[in-house]
Amino acid sequence: MKLKIYIFVVILLLFNKLLLGQESLTGLYQNHQVAIQFKTIRPHKTTFIHYEPITLPFVDDFSNYNGYPDTALWIGNQVFVNESFAINPPTIGHVTLDALNEQGAVYDHASTSPFSADTLLSKPIRLDSIFYPLPRALELSDSLYFSFFYQPGGGEGQAWEKLGNNPEKQDSLILEFGYQTGKKTLLYFITQELSLTDSVEMGDTIWSPCDASMFIIADRFYYAGEVVEVPCDSVVGMETIWERIWDSPGMTLSEFKNLYGTYFRQMMIPITEKKYLNRGFQFRFRNIASLEYQASSPSWASNVDQWNIDYVRLNRSRTAGDTIIDDVAIVENPGTILKDYTAMPWSHFVVNQNGFLKNGFELKLTNLYNVVKNTTYEQQIIDDHGNKIGSLSGGSYNISPFYTSGYQDYAPHSKPSLADISFPTVTNDSLELSVYHIFKEAGMGDNNAKNDTAIYKQCFFNYFAYDDGVPESGYVVSSSIYPYETSLAVRFSLAHQDTLRAVRMYINRALQEANEMNFTLSIWDDNNGQPGSIIYSEIVQQEYNQNLYGLQQFYLQNPLPVSGTIYIGYQLTGKNFLNIGFDQNNNASSQVFWRTNADWNNSFIVGSPIIRAVVGNYFENTNIRQAHLAQNKPTITVFPNPAKNTISIATEPMVTENCHIEIFSPNGQSVLKTNTIQHIDISGLSPNFYILKLSNNQGTCYWTKFVIVR
Repeated sequence: MKLKIYIFVVILLLFNKLLLGQESLTGLYQNHQVAIQFKTIRPHKTTFIHYEPITLPFVDDFSNYNGYPDTALWIGNQVFVNESFAINPPTIGHVTLDALNEQGAVYDHASTSPFSADTLLSKPIRLDSIFYPLPRALELSDSLYFSFFYQPGGGEGQAWEKLGNNPEKQDSLILEFGYQTGKKTLLYFITQELSLTDSVEMGDTIWSPCDASMFIIADRFYYAGEVVEVPCDSVVGMETIWERIWDSPGMTLSEFKNLYGTYFRQMMIPITEKKYLNRGFQFRFRNIASLEYQASSPSWASNVDQWNIDYVRLNRSRTAGDTIIDDVAIVENPGTILKDYTAMPWSHFVVNQNGFLKNGFELKLTNLYNVVKNTTYEQQIIDDHGNKIGSLSGGSYNISPFYTSGYQDYAPHSKPSLADISFPTVTNDSLELSVYHIFKEAGMGDNNAKNDTAIYKQCFFNYFAYDDGVPESGYVVSSSIYPYETSLAVRFSLAHQDTLRAVRMYINRALQEANEMNFTLSIWDDNNGQPGSIIYSEIVQQEYNQNLYGLQQFYLQNPLPVSGTIYIGYQLTGKNFLNIGFDQNNNASSQVFWRTNADWNNSFIVGSPIIRAVVGNYFENTNIRQAHLAQNKPTITVFPNPAKNTISIATEPMVTENCHIEIFSPNGQSVLKTNTIQHIDISGLSPNFYILKLSNNQGTCYWTKFVIVR
């Protein structure tokens, strides 16, 4: 990818951190002298990880959840399940592999040379036996096929329109099959930080303070006081032999379409070797990435080389021609009900409700089967108390197969108007609505109901936003003219006088944290449709938010009364560039201005920098680090997880009084409420993954996830 002056690619992904960048050894397990020397240290602990194998069929089209992969099917959080990065996926939702770790930072071992990045790993699968209709051993004659759809990232169109970054020829997507040997093996170490009391030469041994038998070899000279990570506990699991089955070199989406004639290519891979008929069969996708930047500009070294994967299937009694899926589905979420903003404060919305609302939506609807299907469309608007406050029916209509006729073009389904909404009378300052689009086969519905519903959470909270919170790329304003002054400003129009309390931004993580810098947060008034005079500025210090989709929040030292039109952004002096998260699925370019000299320029890049205006009443001014270190905030764990009929909750520190538990389905519906944290009966809930909310009488809330299997 050629670097452009104003835009560079980045994405937010979360996954489990591995030990990278240093050499770790277990070593000297039988060294009795060392054991005696460290006899006061706690004994070595070994943790054994076991995943209960799942049974056929294996199917995931990533359609009913975002963020982490479904723990009922997958291991680890290294990839990003989303609705944002792919172009024309088979159904709504897909998974993206890229070059970022679990905190949205570039991998520590990343370089301009190809390196191993993300992994999407399945749970063990019982390919030794089937259990329905009768238990028996699986044979190669059962015709097992593994299939999936894939697409190189980077989108298409002009450089300022492309969605993400394409993998180059030296990059690749890899599929591997694995089978268990029956032996146990060391998987990785659990580490802790050690502050060195003395300097250490390169090649010297640094012993672990928590285990006498563990050490690392210094990879460079370390000064006294420096902090290193040393192994404490070993994690053991079943040994798996991995073999490469398939791979694809990197390419642009245009090259991909010219080569295969499609946006997403489906691969059909037979299982033809007896060794894979194993009770611990697994598969994994890996991507090889390579950074693209100049050494003088490390803040450019952000995310690259995306691959999108969808509709993964593994089952018996299939053939090479089993490429047709009996499924009708929504392909994209049509998004917000608002004309301009994706979110805005309720007090501003009620001033002119009809003026802020859209007239309707555009939906992509597909029939993946090879015959015409009779389908229905329905729209529902649900408030945060579960009340239906708006509905619309598009009736029924026949949809032809996608491969012959493309997407549904029947306007009452594909271009529905916005339902008439009876907004509730809200005396507080916020409201959240759930907007449901339901497209399904008429009658009983089709075989995969998960992708028949798109849900958008419409927020009327204390902020204005043009973005959906997911950065597909990064936005950079750069200058080649001394003294290298750059500015970015985003326009916000208020419906009434208010108080600006804070500014939220998504600031991308770059190589070696090169994007972590102080800058001047600035507010301008309006000058004939462009930023005018500065009405507020202060130098702010970055603190990356470690949460999924976590934005940084900069509180104004002196809250600012505002009205009419204001512009919010930053000023920066120096050769470093501030890399702001950029939402390419919501276009607010007409509201974005930049300059490198005295004159402001209106942006032409399709999308929106993730910068939000926080207004309204006073709220607690707690920064990210203070919140992270708060001692009274418990962590919560659901056990067992996966669960069957009951669950219990453990908190650290222990919380036993005034607890309120609420469980939500993947589409956000409340399905269970209780005031107990022990032996909660979940037998009435169907197998799926769920969100659990724990709250207290003070209104403090904590969240976690769990899975029900049967």
